[in-house]
Amino acid sequence: MVEEAIKKIKEKEAACAKALEEAKEKSIKRIKEAQEKAGELLKETEVKAREEGDRLVKKEGETANKEAQEIKKKSLKEREKIKKAARKRMKKAASFIAREIVK
Repeated sequence: MVEEAIKKIKEKEAACAKALEEAKEKSIKRIKEAQEKAGELLKETEVKAREEGDRLVKKEGETANKEAQEIKKKSLKEREKIKKAARKRMKKAASFIAREIVK
């Protein structure tokens, strides 16, 4: 009877050891899978971040280009105004000089 009890205890210990080993293997496998998924997510996130960064740079470049074009248009208009004003003054100056010479 004692031998039988010892045998059952050893069988239970062996079953527990086997269950513990299986649990360890499962946890190691799950950890490995989680690490692989985390790596994949990290790569995907990096790609998305790079794409978003490129998109933002392109958008800002387009905005800067539009602003530069607007500034160029305004400066050309201002230049024309200045030219017209200068021509008027030149006509007045030429007329004044001609009157002064004729006097």
